[in-house]
Amino acid sequence: MRTVKPYPELTDEKIYSFNDLDESMTYSYAHYLNWLFDERVELNKGKIFKMSPAPSRVHQEFLGRFS
Repeated sequence: MRTVKPYPELTDEKIYSFNDLDESMTYSYAHYLNWLFDERVELNKGKIFKMSPAPSRVHQEFLGRFS
């Protein structure tokens, strides 16, 4: 069971790298708005989860023809 840490102090500081975040912390949508890195993440009940990349166009076309 993970220990939930409280929200970090909210500032206007922009975050440019996913590695600058503490994944054990609980974040709010206000924090999320300051994250400017390229990794796709989602915020679920205050926890950060990395998202899988979207399937490519070629992959989608193949699946459409296959089915």
